[in-house]
Amino acid sequence: MARRPGTRTPAWRRPLVAGAASSVLLLAGAGLGAAGALQASEGGYFSTSPHRFATPAAALKSDEIDVGTDSAHAADPNPDIGEAARVRIVVRASDPSVPVFVGIGPKARVEAYLRGTAYDDFRSADLKPFRATFARVPGAARAPAPAGRPLWVATAQGTGTRTLTWDKTGGAWSVVVMRLDGRPGVDVTASIGLRFGFLVPAAAGALLTGTLLLGYVAWARRRPGDSGSDSGSGSGDVRGRTVSAGSAAPIRSTALKASPRA
Repeated sequence: MARRPGTRTPAWRRPLVAGAASSVLLLAGAGLGAAGALQASEGGYFSTSPHRFATPAAALKSDEIDVGTDSAHAADPNPDIGEAARVRIVVRASDPSVPVFVGIGPKARVEAYLRGTAYDDFRSADLKPFRATFARVPGAARAPAPAGRPLWVATAQGTGTRTLTWDKTGGAWSVVVMRLDGRPGVDVTASIGLRFGFLVPAAAGALLTGTLLLGYVAWARRRPGDSGSDSGSGSGDVRGRTVSAGSAAPIRSTALKASPRA
């Protein structure tokens, strides 16, 4: 029979439910903790290896990437776990004297900025071994200088190793790597990483809650009288017994007989 709405869970079932929830939380906490430890051992980010990217055009562009086991392609992942992460892009020009620019902006606005300029657009990549495929978008050899434009939500620029960090949010985004002056010919080594800041707090919360539930289970199993409180049998305490209507009559009769006559 289905339990009616508002009916409380029987007392004997509560430790079972708490025990099951405790097991799930402890396992989840252990997994999140292991992921957090791995992230910390990798320098705080889950990062790709550095790879070289080069084009004779004015820029390299990539939209969001959906990564699989052996390949990746330009797409908006759904669900997008990256929306809970901080993004880090590290770029270094092959010629350390060449200033580079790396920027992230809304996809539509980035494409409007690059319209009329020749650039390479990321399409897909094989991961083992790594080999990226770009499609050439035709246009003018030189792009307008990218620095200082309001379309960018995060940028890094200059010579040497440049590091861009950005707390990703929902939406369609593109990343662009180019020379700071917009001239053609881009040759860089780049890597991308994600940092999930929720891993350690979530692991601690899950482990703490699971431990508290486990303590409740141990306490509930040791509570005196839980197993016999509902039966009322086998007890010598009269206060715990239910007196039936039929047993009350002899007691009253005896009391009347013992009373002196008036």
